[in-house]
Amino acid sequence: GILNNTLRPAVPDWCEPEWRKLMEECWSPEPGSRPSFKEITCRLRTMAAALQGKGSNVYNPAK
Repeated sequence: GILNNTLRPAVPDWCEPEWRKLMEECWSPEPGSRPSFKEITCRLRTMAAALQGKGSNVYNPAK
């Protein structure tokens, strides 16, 4: 895994599909296929807001 850069943490089954997708995109072996930090932050904010709307307890540094 380490030699081939394929060692990745296990994603829990309860992980929301969009969170899993973002993680897997970040792990892409092709740098050009990975999202930019700007895109990552935008997507994380959107996903966190969606979780808050569902009443989930999500860390929010703005509070």
